[in-house]
Amino acid sequence: MAKPTSRFVCQACGAVTAKWAGKCETCGEWNTVAEEPVEARPGPARRAGGKLVVETLAGTAEPPPRRQTGIGELDRVLGGGLVAASAVLVGGDPGIGKSTLRLKAAASLARGGSRVL
Repeated sequence: MAKPTSRFVCQACGAVTAKWAGKCETCGEWNTVAEEPVEARPGPARRAGGKLVVETLAGTAEPPPRRQTGIGELDRVLGGGLVAASAVLVGGDPGIGKSTLRLKAAASLARGGSRVL
């Protein structure tokens, strides 16, 4: 059985919030937010029908083509270079050289004829 819940509605503008506040954030009126009970709607507790099909990971697939950045260690860490339409998260402490590394890689790719933004 679901536990009863409530919501808080501004009596001036009708804005709904999850918790009570002295001032409505939408219209700016003071002391207009009131608690209202929310009735549980009947419905299925879980999705019925349809079987779950589990696929195995066995098989072979060609690795995606990679574009080398010209920085050997970066290419090694990336598994051979950058993959088109992918994102790479570069993280580290402040001042460690993240921006410099990205600028060097972008410059190397641009010198090689790639379009770089």
